[in-house]
Formats: sequence, C-alpha cells, structure tokens
Amino acid sequence: MKENWNFARFCPLNASKFPNREFLIESWPSKGLRRVLTWKDLEEKTNKLANFLKKECGVKKGDIVLHLMMNSLEWYIAYMAVLKTGAAVAPLNFRFASADIKYSADATKCKVFILGDGFLPKVEPIMPEMPYIEKYICVGQTVPPSMVSYEEIMEKGDPEPILEEVEPDDMAELMFTSGTTGPPKPVCHTHKSLFYIAMGNALTYSLGYESVYIAAHPFYHSGSLFLSFPCYLAAGKIVMPMELQPASLIKTLAEEKCTRGWLTVPTWSDLLNAIEKGEIDPSQYDLSELRNIEIGAQPVPQVIFEKSKRIFPHIKMGNIYGITEGGGGGLTHLYDEDVFRKPGSIGKATAFMEAKVVDNEGKEVPPGVVGELILRGPRLMKEYAFNPEMTQQTIRDGWLYTGDLAYMDEEGYIFFADRKKDLIIRGGENIFPAEIEDFLRKHPKIKDVAVIGYPHPRLVEIAMAVIELKPGESMSPEEVLKFCEEGGLAKYKWPEKIVFAEVPRNPAGKIDKPKLREIYVKPALEAMKKEQSQG
Repeated sequence: MKENWNFARFCPLNASKFPNREFLIESWPSKGLRRVLTWKDLEEKTNKLANFLKKECGVKKGDIVLHLMMNSLEWYIAYMAVLKTGAAVAPLNFRFASADIKYSADATKCKVFILGDGFLPKVEPIMPEMPYIEKYICVGQTVPPSMVSYEEIMEKGDPEPILEEVEPDDMAELMFTSGTTGPPKPVCHTHKSLFYIAMGNALTYSLGYESVYIAAHPFYHSGSLFLSFPCYLAAGKIVMPMELQPASLIKTLAEEKCTRGWLTVPTWSDLLNAIEKGEIDPSQYDLSELRNIEIGAQPVPQVIFEKSKRIFPHIKMGNIYGITEGGGGGLTHLYDEDVFRKPGSIGKATAFMEAKVVDNEGKEVPPGVVGELILRGPRLMKEYAFNPEMTQQTIRDGWLYTGDLAYMDEEGYIFFADRKKDLIIRGGENIFPAEIEDFLRKHPKIKDVAVIGYPHPRLVEIAMAVIELKPGESMSPEEVLKFCEEGGLAKYKWPEKIVFAEVPRNPAGKIDKPKLREIYVKPALEAMKKEQSQG
C-alpha cells in the first residue's frame, strides 16, 4: 500500500489512540479561562472544515488557501483542515498591513481566504482588488454577509473522515517572510520537510508524548509552530499562553505544568526583570516540571543566561538559531552545558543537519574566519514559490545559503559575526530596512533615508531612521509616524528612533551603513553595556 505523506495524518492517527487526551490549550489566567482541544475535537473539526473546503469551495491539491488569525484553537484547526484537502496553507503574519495581505493574495491567486473577524478592517477594503478569491471564511462573532461563518460550518459541517493523498514533495505550507527588497518571499515547505522538521526537533529537544510545550509566540512564525510539531506527532500537549505579561506567563507555566519551550529575549527578560524587582515571587509557583527554556530568534545577551541561572538554577537554558527557509528554530543549538563555556555561540547543527562557513566562492573557511553560514539537511524549504531565480541563488548543490555571516571556532561551535543582509530583529520579529526606506522616500519633504538597527535593552534592536530632508524643509518625528500610519505601513515596521541628518553614500551610490553604525549604534551599544554592567 502506498504511503500517504499528508502531514495532517497525525490528526486521525492520534485521535484513534487518544480521543479524549488534551492536545491544544489556550491559557487566559486573568480571565480564569482555559480553552481545550482534545484529539477527538481536532479530528472532527478539521474534517468539517476540510469537507467544506473541498465540496463547497472546490479546494483541491495544488491550490493555496490564505489563513490570517491570531493564535487560537481555530488557528490550528484551519491549518490542519487545509492540509487534509491536499492543498497548501499560507498563514500570514497578523501584523501585515493591507498592502502586505494583498501582495500575498496576488502571489498565490488563492480562491479561499480564512480569517479572524479582528482582521476585517484590513481585509474588507481590499476585497474588490482580489476578484480571484471566491469565498471568505470568517472566524468570530462579527461575520459580514459576504462571508461564510466558521461557526456555522462547525455546527452543520460533515465530520466524515477526509485525508487526501499527497506525495512527499508536494507543497504543504507557504510562509511569507519579508525580504530585504521589500515584499514578502513565499517560502515553500513540503509534507516531507514538515515531517523532518518535527522529527529533528523531537530528537534535538527530547520532545514527545509526555511533553507539555509552551508555544508563546505567533504560529505564523516558524518558531513556536515548528518547535511544537513533535507534540503533534507524538500526542504530547501544546500550551498557548494568551497573556504574556510576566505574572500571567509564570502562572501558565506553573498551572499547566509546562516542561519546555522557546521564548524570545523580550518575553523571558520581562519575567526575569519582574522577579528581580520583587513584583513576582517565583517561590509561589511550582515550576518543578519546567526543565528547559530555549532563547532565540535574535542574538541573545549573555546577561540573560546569567540571570536565568541565578533565578532558576534547575532550568536548563539553550541558545537557538533558525530561519524559515531552513525549517525554523532548531537548525543549530547551543546546549546548557556550553552556555557559559561558549558565550555568544549558537552551537552546532542539530539532528539531520550539517553546517559550514564558506567564502564568496562557496569554499569552506578555516576556524575563526568570517564567512557565510550555509546549511544542508532534509528540513530545508523546497523553494521560494514562483521565484526560481531566487531559489537558485539561495539553494546551491543542496546547501541553503542563509545570508548570515558567522565563524566557527576550533571545536566547530558557530558564532554570529554580523548579518549579511541588513536585517533588523525587533523582539524576534524581522524588519527589513529597504522596505521602510522605500516607503519613507515617497514623502515629499524627504530627500533620502537610511534605516538601521539601534540597540534596545529589552527588544535587542529597534528600527532607527536617519532622514535627510530636502533643502529648506523641516519635519518632526510625529510627522514621520503619521505618514507611516496613513500610508498603511505595518506598525511594527515604524521607526522607533528618528534623527534628521545627512545620509552618507559611498562612491558606488550605496548607503554607507557601517559609517552610520559607527556614529549612532556603537556609542549607544557601549552606553547600554556599561549600564547593564553597573546594574
């Protein structure tokens, strides 16, 4: 019998073995609310939605369904339901502005769009510009007459089992990650790569049936979703803390008996700082089950690990690295035993993966020499969908060229040197300067603009805009932000530090960002480090 590689196959498999076992939990401590999805629930609800997509919307293998929701039980149901039809799911960043959403829809030419009612203000105005979308399925209480109610599908839908057959290399998921040139790039993962992501993370992080994984961050991001996949495979448990304020987060960790999880620097730092200030007494919470915390999505200040060990000596800490193209977080890992022995390292390649540092010709460089980090293994993306040229540039001879500059030490531990691309990582979220620069240059008063990462004690980096005005013009930071808002730029991309000065360019006409970093970033970084050492 031919094997069906459909990644949604673990829904019926685990439902047949553990129908009443809890799988997915929404935790709302301040509301005293706990929403639960059992394996039986997951199987039944995904069947209802998948049958509706197939029979009423004509969704089939080869199609792409857009998906825009906040983390919720419904997010996961919609994701797996689309996979069951044999189609690919494209979960969008909930911070996307209307223009980003339309770009993603145009790229996929999807005929169905599943969205939460909180996104109606962003989606309804652009509906006339997306005539290829035949049906909108709306999740929530406010459903416009032009859309189908998700709740009605759950009430009246067909629960008959459905699981279309797919090949290992068939498209399963499209993830729109913003590119340095502005618009999002659709990263294509297959049913096979999703399976190897899950297996690789299970082996690297010892996750399985007894795990209670803390999935604190957005599922559209390849961090929490992909890192929690082992629990989906092995019928473990995934907990979504819907409130990330320190008091609520620690309550969720304790009450749900979480065993492991990945958290961004700001989220974990907030908890540590609240404990240090005496706002939270950790002795009041039973965290005996919490054995591991991974920190990542951006460079991790060593002080985070020092504070963590002082406050939670029993919790093993790790530094995690990943990119969406490589299968998200867990491509390399620095284990607890090396956190203080190799400060600043992102560790070594994880299960199934290989890593090298190479020069511009693709030749491996000696230890200590900076080059580009490249990776190989079965969890890599298949391609950038609809963009063979970019795919060929990024994947060469089976190796993924990450665009990140790094070096290895004599023992093979990997260290970041800098980013080849001028990516800014704000609290784990990717911000691409070129997109903001192109946007701001449209303002009639602005002659030139450069956007760089500026150090921040909590978020690690924020976007800083150096704006050069046209002769005789004047402008305030408030005007800049108003222009961002009125122009529809997603709020997380707005510059949080703005200076008005000349934008230096080199003889080739390129912005001299090293010079700008020397002027603005270096002094700020030194001042911040001095303050941290005194604190």
